[in-house]
Amino acid sequence: MSKRNYNVFFNTHTVSGIVISVALYIIFFAGAFALFKDEIQVWEEGKRVSNTDRHAIDFDTIFKSLDDEFDLQGRDIQIDLGKKEDKIYAYLLPSQDSLASEKSKTTQFFSVDINTLERKEYHEYYGIGEFLYRLHFFHQIPVIGVYIAGFVAFFFLFAIVTGVIIHWKKILSNFYSFNPKVALKRVWTDAHTALGVIGLPFQFIFAVTGAYFCLSILVLIPANFLYQGDQAKLMEDIRPEQKVYEWKGKTTENIQSFNALIQQSNTYWNDYEFTHAFVKNYGGNNMKYILQGELKNEVSFIGNGFIIFDAISGEVETKQSPHKLNYIKDTQTLMTRLHFATFGGFMMKFVYFTLAFITCFVIITGVLIWIEARNKKSMTLEKRLFTLNVGHVYLSICLSMLPVTAISFVFVKLFGNYFTNTQSAIYGFYFILWLTFIFYMRFKRDNYFVNKMSLLVGGIAALLIPISSGIVSGNWIWKTIEQQQYEILTVDVLWIFIGVTSLLIHSKITKEVKKESAFTKNPIDHKEFQKNIIEEKLKNQSKQNIKNKNYIPMRTKIIMLWTLLVIGFILHHVYGIANVYFKESLLMEGATGETPSWVHPWRIGLEGLAFLFAVLTVQLSKSWFKWTSLIWSIILGLFNIYHFITAIIYEPSNISEILILLLMAVANAFLVKEISDWKKVVEVGE
Repeated sequence: MSKRNYNVFFNTHTVSGIVISVALYIIFFAGAFALFKDEIQVWEEGKRVSNTDRHAIDFDTIFKSLDDEFDLQGRDIQIDLGKKEDKIYAYLLPSQDSLASEKSKTTQFFSVDINTLERKEYHEYYGIGEFLYRLHFFHQIPVIGVYIAGFVAFFFLFAIVTGVIIHWKKILSNFYSFNPKVALKRVWTDAHTALGVIGLPFQFIFAVTGAYFCLSILVLIPANFLYQGDQAKLMEDIRPEQKVYEWKGKTTENIQSFNALIQQSNTYWNDYEFTHAFVKNYGGNNMKYILQGELKNEVSFIGNGFIIFDAISGEVETKQSPHKLNYIKDTQTLMTRLHFATFGGFMMKFVYFTLAFITCFVIITGVLIWIEARNKKSMTLEKRLFTLNVGHVYLSICLSMLPVTAISFVFVKLFGNYFTNTQSAIYGFYFILWLTFIFYMRFKRDNYFVNKMSLLVGGIAALLIPISSGIVSGNWIWKTIEQQQYEILTVDVLWIFIGVTSLLIHSKITKEVKKESAFTKNPIDHKEFQKNIIEEKLKNQSKQNIKNKNYIPMRTKIIMLWTLLVIGFILHHVYGIANVYFKESLLMEGATGETPSWVHPWRIGLEGLAFLFAVLTVQLSKSWFKWTSLIWSIILGLFNIYHFITAIIYEPSNISEILILLLMAVANAFLVKEISDWKKVVEVGE
């Protein structure tokens, strides 16, 4: 590869990585916990899960209770059967029956306990697992959040490809030569490359599938052309369960038992699990039951099937075997399983979880490499400070997520039951606490301290999570093992692992590491920064001035500009005399032959003071003098601008006078600028 191409790929990799680094870190950190969303919800509720088979749920009783409360006539109903918790999630669409009650014309979304039939609205059963799952694709940002996540995933794919290209020749050597005892920048570089290689396939999968899910609207555009704009047909092929059946009136016949049909469907295919159920036109002549599911993970990686029953006759209208592959449907299932690790059980989720945290480390090391590389003596103080500030902000946002998330778990466990709207409570607590950590860490201006504090607070809070679960819910680890409550046990073990690892790393990080930092060896003095930056600019300016033959010293320019104003005032009076010669009487009305006393202060204030400041600038350079010069130059400038405007209004034909007034205003502007710069030099001393 040529040096030019290498530089192009290197800069592309660096820029794309730095731009998306914070957003990407949040996506992977929150996404790691989103893998255990269902387990976290069970842990949060703290109730023993019955692990009821989905076929054994009494759906008829559930439908009866919902019909009594919401009037289901004419509605379409979507039900997420779930897998682990004792809940199903129901989404009721407005009724298509024009004669239906007003109650049936509102959209509803809630959870239903399969044992007690207790119903909870979304904001009531909302938990920290749901919050982190939504944060994973920036759902908290209205409308555009998911698209931001999609473009971040797309540029992450870009960073992966360019990273492989620039590290290709030294991937193996860096992988085997990793040594934490060498220079700090080398440590970050080797760790970035080595761990990047380990997680490369995982990261590539996440980049592709993440962009696919979050930018699916772009994926459907070419498909829409293939269907010639028939979006209904397109969605019917992609998701048959979304097909809308026209309402044909209320039925007078008995509706088939949903329980009986789901038991009947259980005999069609072995090792098949139903995941979703749909009811179309509830209580109508053309009412349908749709059962959708997939083969068990241990039987087949992909296998989608569905059955459509006529709810009146109980006959099967359409049936698709999960053993027969469907390109469109199975492609989406493939993406889902690869992205959310819905295969391989708990072990695969732990692998994904570990790789997600490795990716977070790769992101952080990439930022640290950039910070270390840009702190060179050859770079200006402004660029070095910008890099340092960006590093403080980035690390504060990213590293604070560990303690904030751990503390939020404890908060939800201890106080979650006291809120009727847990969604608002979690939003307020998490984001306020996060902002507090960010501002504190940012203005601490110490990446070493931020890292140590995040690990210490996060590690301690992580170990408090299983303790809080035992105190509040009685779910101590030994009890969850005995009762085979593996969902709750998984969350507790996960946080114990995080807590122990964080505290172990915290104990291994010593101040010797901080001494290796480029900003420790070449520090920036924040208290004297303005002074240092001006001195640096003067040095650079001096070097440029030596090379510039046309350079004029600052004080000489100020003297020249004051003198030009003096000359300008004199010329202005000369041009005024011209009017006397050509069109005005030589003597003013009331003239006595003597110069009035009020004329002298004007002449002294204009030409006299300007000439005085020019003379004094030769010798004086005190701060008070330059402040005085600046104030008077501003007053004089305002007068010249006013005089120029009035001349245009009242003497538009006197072109020569207007021109000289314009030139005086311009000279006055340059004078104000030069004195202002000179004043800054005075403040730090010459």
